[in-house]
Amino acid sequence: MIIHHLKIRLWMAAGMFLMHLTLLGGVSAQPVTQAAEIGSSPKSSIRSGINVSEFTDVDALGFLSPREVTPWGRLVSHETERMLLAQGDTVYVALEEGHDAKPGDLFTVFDSSSELDHPLSGRDFGYVITYLGRIVLKSEVKPRLFKADIVESYRPMQTGNPVLPFQPLSPCIQLVSPKPEPSDPSRILRIPVVAAKDLTQVIGQYSVVYLDQGHKQGIYRGNLFQIVARGQPDQPPDATLPDQALGYVLVLEAGPDTSTGLVITATTEFYIGTMLKAIDLKRALSNLLAHYEMEADPAELENNPLQVLGRLKEKVGSRGDLPDAFLLLAKLPRCPIP
Repeated sequence: MIIHHLKIRLWMAAGMFLMHLTLLGGVSAQPVTQAAEIGSSPKSSIRSGINVSEFTDVDALGFLSPREVTPWGRLVSHETERMLLAQGDTVYVALEEGHDAKPGDLFTVFDSSSELDHPLSGRDFGYVITYLGRIVLKSEVKPRLFKADIVESYRPMQTGNPVLPFQPLSPCIQLVSPKPEPSDPSRILRIPVVAAKDLTQVIGQYSVVYLDQGHKQGIYRGNLFQIVARGQPDQPPDATLPDQALGYVLVLEAGPDTSTGLVITATTEFYIGTMLKAIDLKRALSNLLAHYEMEADPAELENNPLQVLGRLKEKVGSRGDLPDAFLLLAKLPRCPIP
């Protein structure tokens, strides 16, 4: 019994000694270490994006071109009695001199609109290029004349349709903020929808839209825009009412002068000429992190805004006081970005 009491006293003394060292910062007990690891878990290095493959076929987007597109060649014949061609048909493609190709190469069959008038200014501004399908070269029957198979069909094709080399596009979109002009970084980008896929005039959710601005104006793949309603006819000219949000457009591809977007949500149909307002994700997320007294990592804000959004959503919980754009983004399917 005496020995038993001595053991208890020794354990108690050892415990008090460890506690004393812990308070002084010399030794940490195991429970404290585990709590610290949970509270300061390192951020994941895996970047995530929005997967748009459920909403549109990125290989069939088409694009807006400010100039006439020069094709690499054309469909010149086919092995069917039908005038209109589709997936599974065999065709012959004649390539223009100066363009090299080989069996196995993929080409996109396309069609071009006539030059379009700008919905706001009325000036000529470009051509809508519509993708009709995709072919694979099978064999070269004579110099620059290839036998090919139609492996993908979005629209009916026919002899005479031009072709371009196939350019694959990833459906995984990493969110980024627009890059405004350095001379005026506070300026909010506002641009109109100038055309839509298939030259549709009435636009709704999951429509593909085209913009006549691109990298030169600070627009890049992964930018998010808010669709804003036009002012009402009876609204005073000096009114300062907030914009009425109709939905959101995600930019899927951008070039120097034009860009292509997907309407990821729309509360109502809208029309060519409707304005889009750029959302500065980095600034908006920084403000929200400050509001909720959360850590703001500049690298994370720049490279993985969806991860920041996930942390915010976890912090806010079921309360619906996040902006509509962020609530929408939190619901969209994710994908890993290499």
